[in-house]
Amino acid sequence: MINIGIIEDNYFQLNNYREFLEDFQECKVVFACKSMEEFRELPFKGEDVNVILLDISLPGESGIQGMQELKRIYPESKIIVLSGHDGKHYVIESIRQGANGYIIKTSRLMEIYHSILDTISEGGTLSPKAAHLLISHINKDPLEDIRHKLTKREYELLALLKEGYSYKEMADKLFVTVFTVNQHLKKVYQKLNVATKSELISKIWSNSLVSLLLISCFINNCLDIL
Repeated sequence: MINIGIIEDNYFQLNNYREFLEDFQECKVVFACKSMEEFRELPFKGEDVNVILLDISLPGESGIQGMQELKRIYPESKIIVLSGHDGKHYVIESIRQGANGYIIKTSRLMEIYHSILDTISEGGTLSPKAAHLLISHINKDPLEDIRHKLTKREYELLALLKEGYSYKEMADKLFVTVFTVNQHLKKVYQKLNVATKSELISKIWSNSLVSLLLISCFINNCLDIL
C-alpha cells in the first residue's frame, strides 16, 4: 500500500487528485489539506506516509517554507512538489529544501501517478520541463552572475583566467602587456571585493560548485543515500 498525503490549496484539484489516486487499489490518501495551517490542525499524524504531493503556492505559509516540517514529521516520506510554477528558481529552491521531485501541474493525472511510482521505486522524479531547468542551471556560465559588473575586456580576462591561463598567456592572447592585464584585474578585485587571485577564482567557480552540490543532493536522494 502506498500512503499518500496531499497539500493543495485549489479545492477542485485537491479532490481531483484524491479521487483519481484512490481509484488505484495500491493507493491510499491519508490526508488532503488546503494549506500548511490546515495540515497542522489534523488530529492525528501517526500513520506512515510514503509520498506527499505538495503545492508550493499555498495561502499563508508556502510549501517550500513548510517542507522541513513535513520532513521532520515524516522523515521517511518522499516529497513531490506539484506546482504551476515552471521558473528555474522554484525548481532549484524546492530541491535545495529537500524535495524528491518536481512536477508541473499541467502534467496529466496518469503522469502524476507514474511519478509517484518512480519516486517510490527510484527515490525521485522530475517532469521534463523541471529537468531541463535544472540541467540549464548546472551548465550555465560560471561568470553569468557577475557579468553585469564587468567591462567587455574584464569579462574576456576572467573567461581566460577560469580556463587556467597565466597572466603572460592572457596578455599574449589579447595582444596587450602583462601590466595591462594586472591593471584590469586590480579593478576586478575591487568590483568583486576580493584581495587575491585565489579568492577571485573561488568567486568565479562558487556558483558552479553550488550547482554541482545541488544536483549531487538530488541524485543522492534518488539513490536513497541521504
